[in-house]
Amino acid sequence: MATCGNPNAPAVKFERLPTFAEPTHYDVRLSPCLNQFSFEGLSTVDVTIKEATDVLKVHAQSLLIQSVSLVANPGDAPKKCDTSYDDKLNILSIKLPSVVQPQKVQLIFQFVGELNDKMRGFYRSQYKDKSGSEKFLASTQFESTYARYAFPCFDEPIYKATFDITLEVENHLTALSNMNVVSETPSTDGKRKIVKFATTPKMSSYLVAFAVGELEYISAQTKSGVEMRVYTVPGKKEQGQYSLDLSVKCIDWYNEWFDIPYPLPKCDLIAIPDFSMGAMENWGLVTYREIALLVDPGVTSTRQKSRVALVVAHELAHLWFGNLVTMKWWTDLWLKEGFASFMEYMFVGANCPEFKIWLHFLNDELASGMSLDGLRNSHPIEVEIDNPNELDEIYDSITYAKSNSVNRMLCYYLSEPVFQKGLRLYLKKFQYSNAVTQDLWTALSEASGQNVNELMSGWTQQMGFPVLNVSQRQDGNNRILTVQQRRFISDGGEDPKNSLWQVPITVSVGSSPNDVKARFLLKERQQEFVVEGVAPGEWVKLNSGTTGFYRVEYSDEMLTAMLPDIASRKMPVLDRFGLINDLSALLNTGRVSIAQFVQVAASSANEDEYVVWGAIDEGMSKLLMCAREMSDDTLKSAKQLVIKMFEKTGAELGFAEQSGEDSQKMMLRALVQARLARAGHQPTIEKFNQLFNDFLEKGTPIHPDIRLATFGVVARCGGKEGFDKLMNLRETTTFQEIERQAMIAMSQTPEQPLLAQLFEYGFEKNKVRPQDQLYLFVGTGSTHMGQQYAWKYFCEHIKEFLEKYGGANSSLFQRCLKFAGESFGSEQRAVEFQDYFCNCKELNDTDRQTLARPIGQTVEAIRLNARLLESNRSVIETLLKQSNL
Repeated sequence: MATCGNPNAPAVKFERLPTFAEPTHYDVRLSPCLNQFSFEGLSTVDVTIKEATDVLKVHAQSLLIQSVSLVANPGDAPKKCDTSYDDKLNILSIKLPSVVQPQKVQLIFQFVGELNDKMRGFYRSQYKDKSGSEKFLASTQFESTYARYAFPCFDEPIYKATFDITLEVENHLTALSNMNVVSETPSTDGKRKIVKFATTPKMSSYLVAFAVGELEYISAQTKSGVEMRVYTVPGKKEQGQYSLDLSVKCIDWYNEWFDIPYPLPKCDLIAIPDFSMGAMENWGLVTYREIALLVDPGVTSTRQKSRVALVVAHELAHLWFGNLVTMKWWTDLWLKEGFASFMEYMFVGANCPEFKIWLHFLNDELASGMSLDGLRNSHPIEVEIDNPNELDEIYDSITYAKSNSVNRMLCYYLSEPVFQKGLRLYLKKFQYSNAVTQDLWTALSEASGQNVNELMSGWTQQMGFPVLNVSQRQDGNNRILTVQQRRFISDGGEDPKNSLWQVPITVSVGSSPNDVKARFLLKERQQEFVVEGVAPGEWVKLNSGTTGFYRVEYSDEMLTAMLPDIASRKMPVLDRFGLINDLSALLNTGRVSIAQFVQVAASSANEDEYVVWGAIDEGMSKLLMCAREMSDDTLKSAKQLVIKMFEKTGAELGFAEQSGEDSQKMMLRALVQARLARAGHQPTIEKFNQLFNDFLEKGTPIHPDIRLATFGVVARCGGKEGFDKLMNLRETTTFQEIERQAMIAMSQTPEQPLLAQLFEYGFEKNKVRPQDQLYLFVGTGSTHMGQQYAWKYFCEHIKEFLEKYGGANSSLFQRCLKFAGESFGSEQRAVEFQDYFCNCKELNDTDRQTLARPIGQTVEAIRLNARLLESNRSVIETLLKQSNL
């Protein structure tokens, strides 16, 4: 990254709370007012002082502290204390009346706070009731550092304490918190009720939660007797049935898998209309975006339904990984996110076979993690966190997807029973406490008898991952493999750190493609391995089942030998995906040309699996992106090539669901037909238009899995009339998935006045919830006009974006920033993007520090697009000539 702003500006020295005092118990009483968007608070904190001191420090933010008192000994009258506040660190310093020796004391805080609209802390969420009237509810989001917005606290994960929560609310409202209600009494004036909740287990402040509003619920019980409820705003509780059934199964399954029963009497899952993340694992009161929890059987797409299953399973896995055992500091965030991400697939894989979830894992987790980790501006899994206010940016594909994939690799390497045994040891040892990565490796080493630390530290402490370059020779009945490792960097350049990994290699062969023929551990930069009993001419493939977090680059001879079994689908689907996805990624490095990729893709003409077509489609979209930058004629010819490759499959699949198909077929149909339509295949476009018109005119439902593709065609080809129909649909639907799909489709319009209308509607008229506004950027990269418009709009409105999302550290702001630039493809654009942020008057030096990585990643993405074009310009021209196009 180039240095921006003032290079001599002193970095703000961040400090954590001093360790000489720790909380043991909080008694928090809040009275929220949904009419005035405010709350009054009274909280008493039991504190153990471990060293003599005359000052205590706690976190508080956006609170008006009315008074702070100290009770030094039980029965003493509270003594008022003077305070001072550090705005940058959000630390409230409490001056004690005199030096206090090590002992237990109580702090009493009286304060007032705001129910803000920034989706953090204790905040308000807006929705419309059945009659169209505007309503509000209040909910919380405390991870990572937002509990301090609701009450003064020791807001770091290491400070675990028990909590007594009391909420005073209007009589007609429901009040929820982590624990079950123990009493409900009228307030003195009888106009409100005082709801008191049971004491929580010992836990970190970021897991405390409350919700207040007009809510309804459905409920069920687990085998182990836990009361499960799904709460929604009025009129939507029936859509919670799928998640409720799944959550019941989930708690029982995890109880058994972890061998530790869920310790709370209840667990609520609540759908919040405004929510910045996907969901949040507050112990006993798990909060979700509506789209991540609610399912309407006739309307929800298979993809979205599988995502709901994954998100429900992810949050409930946190009840063990994160809540019961918590990382000591945010550097080890992956200890909860990586494992919740892995366990969600374990649960859904075992309990929802219809989703074929491990196939999707490869694209959504493995390939997604590699895509970010191939950048020079990536970060290690164990990422040094100084100031947790800058944490939002690492809730990313490294912390989730890479961590998840590395866990899967380790699970396969050690075997599931051994992996499970190690996790059980870890959870039992650190329950109700905190841990670091080393503690996990120690438990897995104990379970496996292997040095897991030595094996794994390279994967979590280094940035990036390896690509293995493999060549072979035959020796009698043996195949000798020469394997070299180097860091995979998407720009094809050198790795200044010369990183080295211990790489678990599995090998499969043509005569027995479903079995692991051999296992090796690559420890050196280059090693030779002997695979015994392989006939001459038989193919050999590394990374069997695509379980390892590494890419493989084969010699031409090895790759050519595999093509017939890719074509016949004799090679297993996980391996076909891995091979094609590796080739697609190697395109950017310049080590594989687009022509080579097309040759392998063409051998997949008989492919029938959605995820493999997805990998082919991704590579072909790179061809189209390059062709678009070259000339209109080149783009036209490239589209003809795509039609030639996809047409046969499109004709076989048709548009209608056939009886007895698995859930993947309809998704494949949508993918192939959408690509044909984008390539200008007129019969396909006409068919999509017919589906849309039949839906509007005759009420014929569009299958949920092909709905987004249909909307996309209408937006790209239907002009103002099509755009208006989609806008009307978005305005009249009550279902979030349809709202989102209409928006993504409309953002693909090729007409600037319509795009301008959409952005004004979404951003300026605020007709789109802030949490969903980034979807307005998603489709803009599909045209030059859209790219340019979105980038210009972002630059001109950056001040409003910062205000709306609560600053540069907001993940919503950072995602809009990336979407606004990453589809460009020239050096000039890369420089322009970087210079804009360097010179932007709306950002200060702290903001630039916070945004350094997201900006760096986007600049790198733009340069990768430019590089792909330059290294393939002549290749594409030759390829299109040879194809007679």
